[in-house]
Amino acid sequence: MAGKRARTKGNYIYEQTIKGVKYYVLCKWVGGNRLKEYHRTKLKAESRLKELDLSSQNQTLNWEALTDAQKIKVLQAAKVAEEAKIDLMDAVRVAGKNGGGKPIGAREAGEVYIEQLEEAGVEHLNHPRAAVQQFYNHFGDIQMDEVDPSVVRKWVANNKAWKSPRTKNNKLNELASWWRFLKREGYAVGERNVFAAPDTEGNQGIKRHKIPAARVDILTVEEAAQVLEQAFANPYTAAIVVLVLLCGVRTQEACRLTMEDIDLDDEDPQIDIPPEKAKKFRNGKTAARYITLTAFQVGWLRAAFEAGGVLPVDPNTYQKHKGGNREYEDKTWTVSETGQTKTKTIRDVPATIPLLNNRPNVLRHTYCSYHLCAFEDIGKTSHYAGNSPTVIKSNYLERVKPKVAKRFWNIQPNKKF
Repeated sequence: MAGKRARTKGNYIYEQTIKGVKYYVLCKWVGGNRLKEYHRTKLKAESRLKELDLSSQNQTLNWEALTDAQKIKVLQAAKVAEEAKIDLMDAVRVAGKNGGGKPIGAREAGEVYIEQLEEAGVEHLNHPRAAVQQFYNHFGDIQMDEVDPSVVRKWVANNKAWKSPRTKNNKLNELASWWRFLKREGYAVGERNVFAAPDTEGNQGIKRHKIPAARVDILTVEEAAQVLEQAFANPYTAAIVVLVLLCGVRTQEACRLTMEDIDLDDEDPQIDIPPEKAKKFRNGKTAARYITLTAFQVGWLRAAFEAGGVLPVDPNTYQKHKGGNREYEDKTWTVSETGQTKTKTIRDVPATIPLLNNRPNVLRHTYCSYHLCAFEDIGKTSHYAGNSPTVIKSNYLERVKPKVAKRFWNIQPNKKF
């Protein structure tokens, strides 16, 4: 008869999917009992596992097993730390970070960075993920402390994928942030940020391109009236365009709102943009806010809902109906895993608002420019738009004339819509 299998008392990690969500489960042995911790990212689970293993090692440290020389070194280090009034473990950690750190390759460095951004709740990861992936595709799994700044400069100058100066600047800034993260976490990345711009201390760095200041693209009063008329012809664009163009809500935020978030009460009309629907910034903060509505804005929102405008709207559906959908006639492709050939025809969706094609953020730029000019309050405009006063002032101050702004805020909805 086979004996009963003894349960392992070690700590380990395994994956488990609960209601469609993948978790990394850390099993730990505490006080004779098996306990579990559930983590959304593998990085966090592995970090906790290292902490538990280190704690176990500290508890089983045998002072008597150390040699006299090792005991003297430990006591000397403790004395120096006590005189300096610092914690010995903190001093060791800082020394490890400043003294080269743990070696890491480009591939692992990119994965660790993206996982950390995901754990921090960063909403838009396409730009940092693309930057580190393009670096890895060119240099391979190179050790991060072996990156040659001159080779990086040559790669940036000859990179055909980065056509515009603004794109090059943005990519370099993303890579510089990546390097600073690795340095802060104690990885071996060298003493100088190979992606940073030149500084006043003599570090050459990589020069950023000077981008000429360009005025933001906004709609004229006549174009704004035309856009509103066209938007009311489609239920997927009617309410979204009014919220973005006339109320200062971002497109992504407007698509997430529901009718419960919009109060059109005559006494205190307002829009509530809660944290879970507002834009998330990299520092963890959100653009959650209340937008107080005027009678002009209330009239347009009511007209939009009377015209059939719906909320919420999938962002892809809104973009497809706003700018049209490309038509594929019997598009065929082969599935690499099975070799099966498939055919798909996408129904052509005509553009509801062709005036907005190839004009990104023009609705938001229009709102900020006309609102700041008409109400002359940078603080109020920045609050309603969910942006900083510095950005509002630098981009939208004195963008339009007061008499033109007055005409914009007098556009009236046509009941024939």
